[in-house]
Amino acid sequence: MLKLYKILLYGLSIFHLYTGFFGNFETFFQRFVHLSFVMVLIFLLFPYKFKSKRLNGALSGLMVILSLVSMGYLYLNYDFITTQRFPMVSPLMPAEILLGSIFMLLILEATRKVAGAALPIIALIFMLYGLGGSYLPGMLSHAGYSWDSIVDLNFLGTEGAFGIPLGASASYIALFILFGSFLAKSGVGNLLMDISMGVAGHARGGPAKVSIIGSALHGMLSGSAVANVMTVGTSTIPLMKKIGYKPTFAGGVEAAASAGSQIMPPVMGIVAFIMAQYTGIPYVQIALYALFPAILYFWGIGVMVHLEAVKLGLTGVPKKELPDWKASLKKKWHLLLPIFVLVALLMFDYSPSYAVSYSILSILIFSSLQKETRMNWRSILEAMEDGAKGMMMIGAATATAGIISGIFGLTGLGVRFTALLDDLSGGHLVLALILTAIASFILGMGLPPSASYIVQVAITIPALVGILESDSPAVAEHALLLAHMFVMYFASIAVITPPDALASFAAAAIAKSNPMATALTATKLAFVAYVIPFMFVLNPAYLMIGPTFDKILAVLTGFLGVVAFGVFFQGFLDQKLNWIIRFWALTAGTLMLMPNPILNIIGIISIIVFFITVRRNRLTPMESSGKAKVDNVI
Repeated sequence: MLKLYKILLYGLSIFHLYTGFFGNFETFFQRFVHLSFVMVLIFLLFPYKFKSKRLNGALSGLMVILSLVSMGYLYLNYDFITTQRFPMVSPLMPAEILLGSIFMLLILEATRKVAGAALPIIALIFMLYGLGGSYLPGMLSHAGYSWDSIVDLNFLGTEGAFGIPLGASASYIALFILFGSFLAKSGVGNLLMDISMGVAGHARGGPAKVSIIGSALHGMLSGSAVANVMTVGTSTIPLMKKIGYKPTFAGGVEAAASAGSQIMPPVMGIVAFIMAQYTGIPYVQIALYALFPAILYFWGIGVMVHLEAVKLGLTGVPKKELPDWKASLKKKWHLLLPIFVLVALLMFDYSPSYAVSYSILSILIFSSLQKETRMNWRSILEAMEDGAKGMMMIGAATATAGIISGIFGLTGLGVRFTALLDDLSGGHLVLALILTAIASFILGMGLPPSASYIVQVAITIPALVGILESDSPAVAEHALLLAHMFVMYFASIAVITPPDALASFAAAAIAKSNPMATALTATKLAFVAYVIPFMFVLNPAYLMIGPTFDKILAVLTGFLGVVAFGVFFQGFLDQKLNWIIRFWALTAGTLMLMPNPILNIIGIISIIVFFITVRRNRLTPMESSGKAKVDNVI
């Protein structure tokens, strides 16, 4: 007999596939159905862990029943709620207050089970803030709202728990998660790893470069840093350790490379989808803007691992031990076609949900071109099951983030934070960017990227948009895009930034290394991610916006500047470099990344002279032992 939870998993996937092909239902209904499935599944699949099994079963059963009752009320009274009552005006009945209260607590508990306690605690604090604002001093003070109003906001409308964040999850994030699951079951992941191993495995420090290429390719499909670590890292981390990389470095490389999946088109992280909802900028346009910064990100990690390999005198994996990537590609090239279908449909301005739905269909069609790659009913059902499981954390977290966002809008706190950021920065753009980055780091300590971004939509982004609009015409014209992209980047890289670095911790588990040391190593390797957002805000040419000359200069300075920073951090280029030489590289890199063409050209000349000087004074690169000489310092 098929288990109940599997029926629900298949039902959730079928619901989203149906709406992908035939169009979404009315806004509230689409989000309501999505969240109903998610909540029930979470309480079924994440049981309590008290000593008494009977108590655990009873609690899980109670949570399922309460979820069905509270959501069932919305279903039975759907027409009245959506067409006859006025949100925040019509009085609530006692039953609605009770069920709405239960509903919000269930959301918080479901989120705690799948995403940790930090986000629910923050949501609780904001609900208390909504109730007691009249007792608070200064900018935190507001008139105060009744519990009825908070229930109304989150239970019977589309501004709180059923708001934009959940809307993104219910409309197309769920479908992209399904797309990744179907691709994985079709075998394309193995093909991408064969290509990565065959292309880079034999190079110096090859497994680390395989990690970068493999994570970049896999990230285009999954958009999840932790999923990347668990998929690519299980192969690359042991190989990195085998050829001589330290465990913390091996884990750090994989974590940093996997974090790039959040920002790598065509399938970026969840934050990019939510950004499309908030800004109205088409998702495909966001992906195009993000492409060059993403390439720079992976280029930066590549520079760091190459210099580390040269410094340690590491080699690659012998070619005879590597897969024949050309043969694999020749045999399984058809598995890559759904990716091109997705990109093509997005480029032709089809909606993300339409594009990804037909891309899923194309997986079934193209995988059938060869018998050994054909997906049977079992693999299809497994893909649907895995995809639905992937939706649970996102669905719960976005509903909770919607509660926080709704309170911000209800109390006007966002407007007051805008004024505060403007006062603290004095209207200076760079200082405002630094303050926003600090806020992102603080929020990233306890929140998943999507929640961190959503909270900042209400707090920092409005202020940043205002400051950008008063800057230069080139910046002001794209103020909304730049502000959201800046926050999106810092929200996304929180998965590797201590202390709450999920991707780094996952990589450390595979590498058997110290989690915090691995996170610090990943942060160092991903240094580019902390610089790029400042680069493209101060100079939109890095997003390929503006005159052709500016774009060409941005590409040139971007690649060379990243190399200069990598040399500074590693302190090595064929040989050890002293601090004076390292600061020369740092200065040249800084000049190249400044939003000034004259300084950029000076920086380019400076780094060219730097390379010539260092190479003229280089030591014999290899000793008879095959290891680099690093005992002398230039």
